[in-house]
Amino acid sequence: MITLLKLFILFTMPDSKEKSSKKAVNDQKKVSVKKTVTAIRQNKTRSFPIVGIGGSAGAFTAFEKFFKYMPTDSGMAFIIVMHLDPNHKGHITDVIKTYTSIPVVQAGDGMKVEADTIYIIPPNADMGMHNRKLLLLAPAQMHGHRQPIDYFLQSLAEDQLDKAVGIVFSGMGSDGEAGIRMIKEKLGMAMVQDPETAQYNSMPLASIGTNLVDYVLAPEKMPIKLLQYINHPILADEATEQARNDVQNGNAIQKILMLLRSHTGHDFSLYKKSTITRRIDRRVAYHQLSDYLAYVNFMRENPPEIDLLFNELLIGVTKFFRDALAYQSLKDKLHHLLKNKKADDPIRVWVAGCSTGEEAYSIAILLIECVQSLRLKKVPKIQIFATDLDTEAIEHARAGLYHDNIVSDVSDERIKQFFVKKDNYYSVKKELREMIVFAQHNLIKDAPFTRLDLLCCRNVMIYLTSELQKKIIPVYHYSLNPQGILFMGPAETIGGFTDMFAAIDPKWKLFERKEGGFNTGKMIDFPSNVSRLSNNSLKNDDSEKLMGKKAMADTFNKILLENFTPASVLVNEKGDILYINGKTGHYLELPTGEAEMNIHKMAREELRYVFGNIIHQAVIQKSGVAVNDIKLKENKKIRILNLKAEFLSEPGMFGLILLIFEDKGLLVKPKRKITKSENAVSTQAEELEKQLVYTKQQLNSTIEQMETSLEELKSTNEELQSTNEELQSTNEESLTTKEEMQSLNEELMTINAQYQAKAEELTLINNDMKNLLDSTEIGTIFLDNNLKILRFTPQVRKLFNLIPSDVGRPISHIASNLDYPAIENEIKKVVEKLVTKEVESKAKNGQWYNVRIMPYRTLDNFISGAVITFTPITPYKLIQFRLNELQRYSAGVVRAMEEAALQLDRDMRVITVNKHYLQLFGVKEGDVTSKLFVDVVHSQWKTKKLDHMIKQCLVNEIAAHVQLNAGGADMQQFTVHSQPFIDDESKETLMVMIIISKVK
Repeated sequence: MITLLKLFILFTMPDSKEKSSKKAVNDQKKVSVKKTVTAIRQNKTRSFPIVGIGGSAGAFTAFEKFFKYMPTDSGMAFIIVMHLDPNHKGHITDVIKTYTSIPVVQAGDGMKVEADTIYIIPPNADMGMHNRKLLLLAPAQMHGHRQPIDYFLQSLAEDQLDKAVGIVFSGMGSDGEAGIRMIKEKLGMAMVQDPETAQYNSMPLASIGTNLVDYVLAPEKMPIKLLQYINHPILADEATEQARNDVQNGNAIQKILMLLRSHTGHDFSLYKKSTITRRIDRRVAYHQLSDYLAYVNFMRENPPEIDLLFNELLIGVTKFFRDALAYQSLKDKLHHLLKNKKADDPIRVWVAGCSTGEEAYSIAILLIECVQSLRLKKVPKIQIFATDLDTEAIEHARAGLYHDNIVSDVSDERIKQFFVKKDNYYSVKKELREMIVFAQHNLIKDAPFTRLDLLCCRNVMIYLTSELQKKIIPVYHYSLNPQGILFMGPAETIGGFTDMFAAIDPKWKLFERKEGGFNTGKMIDFPSNVSRLSNNSLKNDDSEKLMGKKAMADTFNKILLENFTPASVLVNEKGDILYINGKTGHYLELPTGEAEMNIHKMAREELRYVFGNIIHQAVIQKSGVAVNDIKLKENKKIRILNLKAEFLSEPGMFGLILLIFEDKGLLVKPKRKITKSENAVSTQAEELEKQLVYTKQQLNSTIEQMETSLEELKSTNEELQSTNEELQSTNEESLTTKEEMQSLNEELMTINAQYQAKAEELTLINNDMKNLLDSTEIGTIFLDNNLKILRFTPQVRKLFNLIPSDVGRPISHIASNLDYPAIENEIKKVVEKLVTKEVESKAKNGQWYNVRIMPYRTLDNFISGAVITFTPITPYKLIQFRLNELQRYSAGVVRAMEEAALQLDRDMRVITVNKHYLQLFGVKEGDVTSKLFVDVVHSQWKTKKLDHMIKQCLVNEIAAHVQLNAGGADMQQFTVHSQPFIDDESKETLMVMIIISKVK
């Protein structure tokens, strides 16, 4: 529009530049807990945080410690949700009252939540919240898998958004894990009790496993952190725009985005600014920093914080069959879509922004159910591509392992058909898992998947700017097959792209792809368009005042064009109309039949030749061409028209022609009497002469056009001949390439078959190894060189508090039940020195284990970490303790005897000797102990007559008479008596007692 205006007006608007002044950066100030609490006390009328606290077994101690350190006028409300038996008759309210002076009440249906009050869920009820009112509901399941904490925390998050706080205390199971996810999605804050301080750590560990928890603390340390966080000035509702600008420090947001891009490789400049700032606000409040500039410095000094902010921005909370009615509607539409699919056509689905995979598996379950219900003779192949930007979420999705609280979202029938129970988790079955390919994918930069029957992109667009949404919606249209389905979140929309998609369920945002209405050029340039858009959008965000002035200029130019410029039409060389200004009804009219916006089709009959000629002349001359005094019949009158064609050479409009209509009005004939002297024939001749001149001009122009066209045709013919030769050459190359591709395809098929065979072989080996390790009952942990956990067997969970998500964490971060504090140092020594370490260690539950630490050797004899095995040896240790006790007892008996005596172990070594023996043979104790009894007999008794007795004395009580030269005296007669001690259960000899007495 502005380019058109330049052709008609002789003045231009002067450029205006607006100078922006930088604001001084405030000094960094630490947030004081006293000041923030005082601010809360001064204003109780504004919205206040509501803290949902979940606990189960062993949580009462945590409640006591938490409320002991919580001020009575904190300005917060507390709602306690516990696992209570439906028939519970206890008075929990009275118990909690003993911990605090804060008012404590049992929640009632419709009760309004007030600050500085504690509310407790009643037995046999589920509880939710709406408009800050507590609502009681009958439990969905009277027994079994109830999740009251998840239910309330999710309701709290939906109602209070960023004012919601979720806390999980001690308890069994995984209740609270889904609630914590929802709290974080809605920009709330999450705290979890330190598992080391929890009586039952299952619930805290499940919540910590989400990697979304803000604080993991002992209950008594939570109040101070909670107060510091929620009362940070950056989170205050009443903060003015000036205060917000002071905190955000001018270009600090751009610096944060720059650090994110350089560290992670991902650009968040096209995300909604409000989303980014709210996430940054929470990190600033978490670290108790004063403003964004302080946070920039903190990020530079602590690079791990960049990863934490990256994870905050990628929070994608999902669950199985989220919005169950939406999935039911989708199932109906898929049923109709699959019914019309050809048997050989695969079913292709793309789940964009799949997070931890629940949505992808939900879609897969729906497709399987639809295919089963159709009872097709040939089941089509189902291909599901699930993508996300978060690599950790993708790894979680690939594992397909979820807490047992999914039973609240997945029916019993689906649990039995698609999942396998493993301890406190559910694992998706192999056939379901193999339908889905999980991959990291950037929706903004990476190429989309195509030929899709279903594209599921829920709760992704809401985080992107409107400019980026306008770029992505056409991508979705390009990716889908005709009649393909687009499945979006309840808060999302296709915007103005109703020419691309038709709503088939407006409530649940199900859309069907329309044919046409798509600009392929935009699709091809999509990645570069986004990069250009990034700069423009950022400039627009930083220059709102300039945008205001631009809008004023556009309005002013529009008024000028509509009221003070002649009618005009902008066309290309072919006559296609690109833009119309003013009223052109006198010159153009809509043709009958198919509508075409072409000036040759729409021109009035008198102007068709004129338009063709003047456009052609303007293109050839690259300048303006004018035709004056064109006569148009209008009823019984004649309208005079001057037509001008301008060849445009301005950037962005080069090669276009601007046709300008100058209306001279109707032809007015002078009112005079015709005299007889005027010759009618002469008048007619004059008119014919004018027409002849005009016809000659038209003929000359036609001849020129024909000559030009002939030259162009000759040139085109030569080009076509050359192109034909090139195409023939290309065709030959294509045939060769086709043969090569066929050969390559055969090789790939062979390799693929080999890989499938290897995969099946690995599956069998894994099954064999699993059964082998399970049958031995030996716990095993595999570590890498950095002592990070690679794999572990289920038996290890008795000694270490391990969950599947601990894979990749250092073993030093895992709490151990072994009384072996030096295990980490011992592992390091084994890896460094390549020696095996073996010790016996006692667990906290009294069980004994043989701990064996070995280097992990690959087939190439490469050391790649360590292997730790834990073999239970409690029965062996009990026998050993009994044997030691027996040996101590028998040793005392030997020493107290009045005759010479020896005590032997099961290997027939002397372990105890009394003083009478030493005196009898005149030897020292060191000459006898630890030596084999047979060697003592040979060397000290100087006889071999007892060899037969020695062999038998381990199993039988034997007495023998022998002459010995004891102590250098004359030969004397002695009786040697052996007494074995045999275990009644194992029938093994524990020790032997030898008694030597003189024969009187």
